Amino acid sequence: MMHHNTLTAQAIGHILLVDDEDDCNFVTRLVLKKAGFTGRLTCFTSAEMALAYMRKGQDLPDIMFVDINMPAVNGFEFLATCEAEKLLPNDVTSVIMFSSSNRPSDLERALSFNSVIGYVEKALSVDSFERVLKDHTKARGL
Repeated sequence: MMHHNTLTAQAIGHILLVDDEDDCNFVTRLVLKKAGFTGRLTCFTSAEMALAYMRKGQDLPDIMFVDINMPAVNGFEFLATCEAEKLLPNDVTSVIMFSSSNRPSDLERALSFNSVIGYVEKALSVDSFERVLKDHTKARGL
């Protein structure tokens, strides 16, 4: 009997990170590596770039971290557009909102999106990534 146990970081093939701060992306990359993630990490520093990528519909990420506070188009607006265009939710991608704020209103708003399965405070830590893996496992029924 196979038990539903949590995916390991190695089982994740592709993570997409949407965050306008390069130094944050650097830290996230290090933490993912430390957590055992060996797949591909795609980073976009703007929601527009991430949207263009999602519209292609190819090589969708298993997990997508979306920063809330970005210039021009913020994380919430990005997700609203993705959901309006039926790019999300899809069968593959679990969306995690990524924020330096822990305002309850942000958390509530994040979880109001159908595609969002979790909320992580910056900076990402190995522990919080392991929580994300658990949520992803549950959300995908893996």
